[in-house]
This record gives sequence, C-alpha cells and structure tokens, in this order.
Amino acid sequence: MTTVSQSVPSASHLSERGPGAGLRAGGTPEERVAGLFTPPQIVLSLLLVIGVGFLFWHWLLRQHWMSLGAPSDWGHAYVVPFISLYLLWRERDSIVRTRATTFWPGVLPFLLGIGAYFVSVVVIKNHMIQGLSIVLSIAGLALWLTGPKLFRILFLPIAYLVFAITIADRLMIAITFQLQLIASQGAGFLLSMLGPIMGFAVEVEGNTLHVTPKGGASIPLNVAEACSGMRMVIAFIALAGAVALISAKHWWQRVAVIALALPVAILMNVIRVAVLGVASTFDGELAKGDAHMMIGTLLLLPGLLLFLGIVWALAKIVEETPDRAIDRPEIETRGWAALRRPSYMLSLFIMVICGASMTAGIHYAGIHLRKKEIQAPGNRALISLPTETPTWKQIGTDKLESAEVEETLGTKNYITRSFIRKDRKAGEPPMELQLHAAYYTGGVDTVPHIPERCYVGGGMTALRTENVPLKLDPTVWSLHPGVENAEKRGIYRQRVPNWSPDGAGSSVTLPREPDSLRLRVTEFAGASNLTGPKIYAGYLFIANGGHVSSAEEVRLLAFDLRSDYAYYLKVQFTSRTVQSPEELAEQASSLMGELLPEIMRCVPDWVEVEAGRYPAKEESKNAS
Repeated sequence: MTTVSQSVPSASHLSERGPGAGLRAGGTPEERVAGLFTPPQIVLSLLLVIGVGFLFWHWLLRQHWMSLGAPSDWGHAYVVPFISLYLLWRERDSIVRTRATTFWPGVLPFLLGIGAYFVSVVVIKNHMIQGLSIVLSIAGLALWLTGPKLFRILFLPIAYLVFAITIADRLMIAITFQLQLIASQGAGFLLSMLGPIMGFAVEVEGNTLHVTPKGGASIPLNVAEACSGMRMVIAFIALAGAVALISAKHWWQRVAVIALALPVAILMNVIRVAVLGVASTFDGELAKGDAHMMIGTLLLLPGLLLFLGIVWALAKIVEETPDRAIDRPEIETRGWAALRRPSYMLSLFIMVICGASMTAGIHYAGIHLRKKEIQAPGNRALISLPTETPTWKQIGTDKLESAEVEETLGTKNYITRSFIRKDRKAGEPPMELQLHAAYYTGGVDTVPHIPERCYVGGGMTALRTENVPLKLDPTVWSLHPGVENAEKRGIYRQRVPNWSPDGAGSSVTLPREPDSLRLRVTEFAGASNLTGPKIYAGYLFIANGGHVSSAEEVRLLAFDLRSDYAYYLKVQFTSRTVQSPEELAEQASSLMGELLPEIMRCVPDWVEVEAGRYPAKEESKNAS
C-alpha cells in the first residue's frame, strides 16, 4: 500500500518555515486588511464599486426608496450586501491562495447584463429584471477580472445579492396566492384543535378566518398578503440562503436547506395566523396593526433555530473527516501594477462610459424614471362622489377598510359605496350595485386588487370571465376645444350636471374614446354551491387619458416614461341582483354615465398634465 504524504508537511517543517514564509511583496497576512485585501486591492475594489454604483445608480436609488418605504417587506435588502461580504471574508484563505487571471470571455455576461439593464429600464420597465441584470453584470465583471478558478469562490457571495432585489408584485402574487389559502387552512385546523380547550369556534372561508368566542360575536381575521405570504416567504428564503451558505459544507446540504425554506415559511405563517386568532379572542385589536409585524419578527428566531437544526441533522447523515491542512503559500500579488492591467482599466472605462451615456440619453430623451405623485385639483378625493344621482341613491354607509387592508390595497384614496335604483316599479326586485373606485399615483408598481384574486381568496369560485362594453350617452359629450384633431383622437369633454352638489356648470375631460369603455366581468359562485346565487363583478382602469380592462395592461398605460407623473384609477362594479355579465354592464352603464363627470373630477385632467399646465410649478415642487 502506498502512502502519499508529500503535500502534508510536518509540524516541525511548518515551524521552520515560519509564518508568512514563501509570501511576496504585499502578500503577507499582516499586510492584508481583514486578512483579505492588500492596499492596492482596496483601491482597486473601491474603484470598481464606484464604477458599478455610477452605472446602476438609478436602480440603487429606487431600491433604497422601496426598502425605506416598506421596511417590513424589503428592509432586509440593506443587510444582504453585508452577508455577501461576510461570505467573501470567510473564504479569505482560499481567495488569497488562488491566482487571479484575466478571463476575456467574462466580458460577454458583463456586457449582456448592462444591455439587459438598459432594455429593462427603457422598454420593459421592470425593477426586478433590472436588479437581476445588475447581478449578472457583477458576476460577469468578477469572471472577467479574476478568472474561472477564483470565480468559483466568488460565485455564491455574488449570487446571494439576488435577495436584495424587490420582487415584482405580479410574480409574488402568483407565487404566494396559494400560500395564503394554505396558511388559512392550516391555521384553521390548528385553531379548531385549540377551540374546544379555549372556548371558541372557527370557520374558514378562503383566506378569511372567523373566530367566534363563546357568547361573543364573530371576529373576522383576513389572511392578506401582508400577513401570510410575501413578507415571510422572502424573509425565510433569504434566511435559509444565509444559513445554507454559512453553515452547510456540501452543495446537496445547501440545496436541501433552501428547498425547505418554503415549507418552513408556511409553517411559521400557520403559527402566526393561529397566534393572531387566539389573541383576537382576548382583544380584537391584538390581531391588527403592529401585532402582525411583532409576531412575524419573533418567529424569525425559531425559524433560524429550525434551519440550524436542519443543517445539524444533515451533517449527521455523512461522517465528516477533518480536513488535512495543506501549506499552500499565498500567491504573489501584482501590487500597484495591477491598477494598470488592461482588463481593469477597460472595465472601469466601460462602466463610466455606459453610465454617463445612459444618464445623458435618459436626460436628452426626456425620460423620467422616478415618478412623482399627482392629485386631482384641490386634492379632491373619491369619497367626495355624490351619494345620489337622478337614477341611483346610496344605501347604507361607505365601507371603510382597516389599516392592514389599506396597506394591502396600496392606497387610501378609495371609495366602496352601495347604490340602489330609484326607478324600479312596484313588484320588481330591487337593483343594487356596489361601486368601488381606487386611485393610485407615484409608485404604480402596486398591483391593483381585482375580483379574480380577492373573491377567490374569500372562498368563492370564478366561473367565467368576459369583456362587456359599456353603453354611455354620447349626446352629453362635446369635442375638447383645446385639442387639435379632437374628433379624430376621440377627446371629449362633458359638463358636470346641475344636480352636482358643488360642480354644476364646470366641464371635465373624459378618457380617450369614451364610447369604447369596456368592463372585464367575472361570474362567481360559492365554492360549496356552484349552482347557487351568483355574484358578478366587473372593472376597468383609467390612466393617462386612456382606458383598459386588464390589470396587466394598466401599468404600461400608466407608466409613461416621458411623463413626470404616474397615476391611474380603478373603477369596479359588483352586484348580487343582476343575472348576467350583460345585465351588470347595463346597470353599470347607467350609474357610470351619471357619475362619470364626478369621477373625472377626482383625477388630474390628463390634457392639462400632458400640456404641462398642471400641476403648477409650485405644486409640482411640493409634490416631489
């Protein structure tokens, strides 16, 4: 049997060589900051960081505002770069003993990332894709400047930066919608086990729990995104990724830990919702507001312990043998001469030129990436809509949502009001419509709540969906006098009717081609009784003078790159008393036709905005 021992020097041999033996200029551990960087490498790294920051500063600034504005959702983005730096520092011995080489094929992913970033800024207009493009560009830069051997060490710390990217609402909703239902069902099962012991009953309808204490009224607990999906999924996957990269040694262990992040997030969500349900039986206010955030934060600790336990269990599956120390001297560094390497100089040149060109091009083209908020004249809100029209009158009171639901809704400028027709003949069944309108401005990345998601989440089943035209009265419209080719462009104005409480005689600008307004109508039935009573809900969006009936299209319509502002209005009609999508559109046409001038008073006049006459400069300065 042959024994190979040359690569493992004896202790005496190591002692004879002494610490730092075999190291060249700038290479001893004492000369490295934090055991990793030599002074020239610090300067070089800072120049590269400045170059990346200069090239992608638009995205970095927007991500900062997103994280600052929603710390409970995306505040962890501030921590992610430091975790990546720690992962680099952990591998410092391997890094200083691996020679950096110029790998020119790395230029391709570097430039591809820059190109994808530009396209996602100007064409796609997607913050998440911009962030992924930046990570790709950083990875390409690292591969180019350090070579494949060193890049293998740098890859995971760079890849971890993905967790600093705010995920697009549409993608998160698609991923987490079912998680809401799972959390509701799981929490309902857990509460049903505790109910007989603690004296309460629980019912589950979609993502809403109804907790009823003995002798008390039912307490609804809505499992909205803020409570059961988006925050916990991202936080736990990021936490799992950090634990996997720091604590697990083998790739399969890391994959297993990250794969378990989703089940752990669901489990912690179930526990959190159950805790809120129990708390609500003592005090209904405990299930609202800061309790959500506090309980979610506290559950991160057992989540961390659970991940560490998983790593420990996986480590027991295979018997670990201590690594045999191999005395590999640090490689010779190139000192300050490294700053003159063509690859470094070219990479800095590319970042500076691309960053300057992109900034200049955006400015020259009049593109506005950060949108300002804009309100209707006098900050007129939707709540000011009249309670009565010639044909309709309000019944009941306006529905006001809780702070949690308003946060999920994404705006406080909304109205939910029920109307009943006044002209029904004796013996005819009453005709009722619920009007819901919500105005969004500034951050139009917010996905509007639509019936297909909300009603299904409430426990109903969508049976069919179709687009149905509204039939408004065109005789009350007049061509816009201040717009050229108004008839060809379909731009009209309408006088506010005399019955208006405060706007009689004034005129408003209508959306383009108001005769083509269409509702996207969905028919819903109870999940347990598909042949029973139906609910019909239809909606449309008005944005930048246009209108669409699709939640996917409204963002493109509202986010005009050449405008300082981004804004849109959702108008939704719901009824239990109509019998078909066509009848809903017929009744909505009646109410919409009478309220349309008042509704348009609650949004900016898009013709004035496009002409630059509204808002006034002082108002615009205050809005920004």
